[in-house]
Amino acid sequence: MTAPGSLSDFCRYTLDYEEGRYADDPVRLATVFREYAGIQSTPTLARTINMVRSLGIKIEAVPYLNSGGTNMTAKGSWHIHYSAKDKPATQKFTIFHELFEVIHKNISTLDSSHGLLKEPQLSRSADRFAASALIPPRFFLNKVNATGCDLVKLSEDLELSHQCLLIAMGQHFVEIPFVGVLYEYRQDGTTTTDSEIRDYVATVVVKTPQARRTKELCGLQTVPSRNSHPDVGSLVCAAVTGGRPVLWRSTHIADSPAILVRPLLSVGREPYRVILLAVPNEEFGMISLQTDVIAPIPVNGDVWCPSQSKCRNQDDCPWKSRGG
Repeated sequence: MTAPGSLSDFCRYTLDYEEGRYADDPVRLATVFREYAGIQSTPTLARTINMVRSLGIKIEAVPYLNSGGTNMTAKGSWHIHYSAKDKPATQKFTIFHELFEVIHKNISTLDSSHGLLKEPQLSRSADRFAASALIPPRFFLNKVNATGCDLVKLSEDLELSHQCLLIAMGQHFVEIPFVGVLYEYRQDGTTTTDSEIRDYVATVVVKTPQARRTKELCGLQTVPSRNSHPDVGSLVCAAVTGGRPVLWRSTHIADSPAILVRPLLSVGREPYRVILLAVPNEEFGMISLQTDVIAPIPVNGDVWCPSQSKCRNQDDCPWKSRGG
């Protein structure tokens, strides 16, 4: 099928597809939607809007939302509103997020055996649907391999947010222990010796099933929990303090992964976001093309922190003792 029919048509199609077994799984539901709508590559914002409209859903960019979106019924029709203030990559993800909620509510109405999800599970499932619907697997993996898992380049090429891309990587690299983290700059307001790194919060933490129990990537970097701050003396701390990417690779620590930490700099040359990617050393080729482009500072725990001259925590920093 090359173009969606009505919303009800798609929901019935989903309930008939494999006896409705995909209706309760957001990733599989996205697969069904991609097939139904003929999505073979990441759609543009314009195509995304047209797909939603072709389902009979009224969609509009609105100024009253500072960010994100919402859905509702009015006068017998479904409506999706998304923030006119967001960037196109965020708008696209928001639209698919809201589309999942609309589809989910309609499927539950058509078949009562599919119960309605409640928050926060509803939002989490909507995020997984959005990431999967926007990113056809084969197309995505070809793009990822061509950039060395470079979220910045992928975001520019595909008009997708770093958050969406990282979630997708977690879904597609299930065969290896992969860890990905996004830290966002959120000024803490306190003044302490470690206030510089406390202004960063882990907003997205992705772990594949084989990395689910991993708590420490190396002696200098733990796997953070969501909403946590970087540790003093960590690889993230070094990247933030120095404003330069760092790459951990060790040849003498068994099972030590390759860890790339990349700060993204604002116009004022201050980090506003930090990306951490950890892959098995034997899979370093996954990120090697990216490292060739951004030239991170190599570290392995045998040397002092490359950002030592800018550090305000030198007395308490455990860099060498923990890393080597």
